[in-house]
This record gives sequence, structure tokens and C-alpha cells, in this order.
Amino acid sequence: MTVAWVGESRPVTPSECMVLLGLGEAASLDEIKRAYRRLAQQLHPDKHGGDDVARRRFVEVSDAYRTLARAAQAVERGKDVGTCRECGQFGEVASGPDGRPRCRGCVFRPVGGRLLPFPVLVVAKCVSTFVLLAAGSYLLTAAISTGRQAYAAGAFLAGLLGLAALAHTCVTVVHCLHPRERTVQRKQRVNRL
Repeated sequence: MTVAWVGESRPVTPSECMVLLGLGEAASLDEIKRAYRRLAQQLHPDKHGGDDVARRRFVEVSDAYRTLARAAQAVERGKDVGTCRECGQFGEVASGPDGRPRCRGCVFRPVGGRLLPFPVLVVAKCVSTFVLLAAGSYLLTAAISTGRQAYAAGAFLAGLLGLAALAHTCVTVVHCLHPRERTVQRKQRVNRL
């Protein structure tokens, strides 16, 4: 949730959500629901004749409720809850490609948009790996059914080349790092030398 605070737009922390709902440090899902219902009845725009300030306050309270309710439900399901490293939103998080916690939206959209869609070269390498492994599987099946050693050797070679292509692809995919992060890592390596 992003709320305007004194002219700036930034993600709201869980403690700020609790303050917006008038709750203490820890609250159950039922307490969060009760606080939201009470405030929603008080702040609903229909009760204030379309007052813009009341409408904004109602939206803030509604967003705070959704944020805390989703987090409480995630905890009940045994999911990890925290603050996303990319967008700063609080809620259910998963470990991103670089090991940092990210929300669902940011897991598949890392900084710089470098993970999805894959660059053309990486896709070509992956396709060639699958083609080689499929050819190896076909040749292995042919070797088993006909008993020819030439098919078995071809299957072994195709499988080995497929695995080598896969290893090369895995080693060279560094697209989940933002160019700034790559530059910082290079500078840190140079400073260590």
C-alpha cells in the first residue's frame, strides 16, 4: 500500500497500519476486522457528503486493513511475512532469485526487469539444451529397442552435450542483477585486491 504522507508517496509500514486502525503492537485477525468495520462506518464517504479528506482517510484505512489482513492470513497458512526489498510493501514474501525477500509482484519483476522475459540468447541456449536432451532420449530408446551400440554412443554424446549446454547457461545467466548492483560488486572486488 502506498499512502501520501506530507506530500510524499511511500509504502506504509505494519506499525503505521496498526496506528491507522487504532490498534496496539499485536492484534489478531478478528481485532483487525473489528477495528476496520468500526472505522469504515465512521469514515465512509457517503456519511460525509463526498468530503475529499474523509474519502482519502477511508482509502488509507481500507488499504491498511487489506495489508494487515493479508499478512495475518499468510501467517495462519504458515507463509513468510515481511517487507519486500524492491517495492517496500509489507505482506507475504518469497525469496527472490538473489535470495532477498520479495512480494509476489516483484518476484517475477526484479529491478531493471532483467529476469522476465529472458534475453533471446538465453532462450536459444535453453532450447538447444532441451533439443539435445530430447535427441539423447530418442537415441537411448532406439538403442534399447534395437540393441545397436552406435545409438547408445549417440545418446551418451547428446546427453553430455545437453548437460554441458545447461551448465553453461546456468553459469552465464547473471541477468537478475541490476546494472548498478553489478557495478557495486565490481568495485568491491577491486577494493579487496
